[in-house]
Amino acid sequence: MKKRYLIPATILGAGLIYAVWMKIPKNDVPTEMGDAIAARPLLPTDTPLHPLLTEPQRSGMHSGSYNTDVSDYGGPLGNNTVSKHRSFGKIIGVAPNISFDDKGRLITVALNLNKVTLHLLDPETLETLAKYEMPKKDNQDNSGGAYFHLDNQNRAILAPNDNSIKIIEILEKGKTLTWEVVENYPLGDLLPEGANIHDVMPDWNGNLWFVTTGGVIGYRDKTDGKFHTFNLPEFGEVVQNSFAVDMNGVYMVSTHALYMFGINEQTRKPEPVWRETYERGSEQKIGTLSHGSGTSPTLIGDDLVSIADDGSPSTNIMVYKRKADIKGSRVVCKEPVFKPGASATENSLVSYKNALIVQNDFGHDYMGNALETAPGVTRVDINEDRSGCKTVWASQMQSHSLPRLSTATGLIYIYTFKLPFQGAKTGGWYLTAMDYETGDILWDRLIGKGAGGFWDKYSSVTAPVVLGPNEAAYVGIRTGIIMAKDQ
Repeated sequence: MKKRYLIPATILGAGLIYAVWMKIPKNDVPTEMGDAIAARPLLPTDTPLHPLLTEPQRSGMHSGSYNTDVSDYGGPLGNNTVSKHRSFGKIIGVAPNISFDDKGRLITVALNLNKVTLHLLDPETLETLAKYEMPKKDNQDNSGGAYFHLDNQNRAILAPNDNSIKIIEILEKGKTLTWEVVENYPLGDLLPEGANIHDVMPDWNGNLWFVTTGGVIGYRDKTDGKFHTFNLPEFGEVVQNSFAVDMNGVYMVSTHALYMFGINEQTRKPEPVWRETYERGSEQKIGTLSHGSGTSPTLIGDDLVSIADDGSPSTNIMVYKRKADIKGSRVVCKEPVFKPGASATENSLVSYKNALIVQNDFGHDYMGNALETAPGVTRVDINEDRSGCKTVWASQMQSHSLPRLSTATGLIYIYTFKLPFQGAKTGGWYLTAMDYETGDILWDRLIGKGAGGFWDKYSSVTAPVVLGPNEAAYVGIRTGIIMAKDQ
């Protein structure tokens, strides 16, 4: 996912450009492209259930602690697909993280210019049922509550911009719904200035691990409530992404290396079980938010972990053996993706069985036009015997979200912007469906019209497509949330 959601003062200049664009004659934009299809189901996922989180497909942005970005829920098939838009702000109202409680109600955090709000929404009307105001963000990183996870009691685990970790749940009194803080853990002076927490998640034993933008990671010990931290070793090394958890450890990717962390039994300090550097090129690429990997680690089966590196001239999908003790190299494969010199990603990998799907972000400018992003969505499969991997298909589609695979429909859902013809002044923001087996684009369904720029009401922040238990697709956009659902 993209990591910055606050907009600098250049919005004034962009506003003038938008005003001029509004006076240019517009062209017709198709509402539908491609025919509706029948579902082509895949086998359900077999991702282990984290004992302290709710089921993976509704517990967080990346589908659980393995970060697979796969759901067993269904999604639109293109049959009379209608869309809705919930605005949280005319300029900024980004809601990148979408989850669902066990009643199917939608949970999200909306980031505005002057506030951050935790919402419980009706999944059909997108009406707010309950909200909780949190301290506003004073930075442009991913801290302040953008990342959160739902525990096995449907409570949100997050770190607001008040130097604390909180667990917040919905209380129901008759027809009245309210959010209430049920656990609050202040950090005091634990972190250095600028080391804001941007994600927090429990390990298998209930210790609350967190990552920061200041080169510090750590956890709160479940047994005695004490905090323990670890300083990343390289100068300028920070974590800009979420992390993954399995029963054996915690996996984090920094701007320099991929780690597996554990807890020292004697000192109780977090420490690397192993550390693997990756290729990060000589300089930061256009369209990336840091000089390093833009992905959260993705766990595969019971033995592998994968990221996309920041290699040059091409980003590579990197697959590693994740167990603590191995013989020989950890690297299973290194597979280049996208056009050399126009290859980068700020989004995590979709992982289903031995297949990985990655989307290209090279050239993406949040304040620019969606058409500036280099094309590319690629599937890479890992050999069953772990001897390497190979590219299965490579689509030249230009995409603007983290894809989501539905095993119920066999479709990959992605948010796109398309012009009806070259030179058109007006285009459409679409929910697009791709075939998992072939990478073919099957259909597009219009969400809203625009020019593809920042000032479009439906402009993308490359947040993930998320599928709900009601078989609707949701995407966090610049002004709020959109929903697409078959009628």
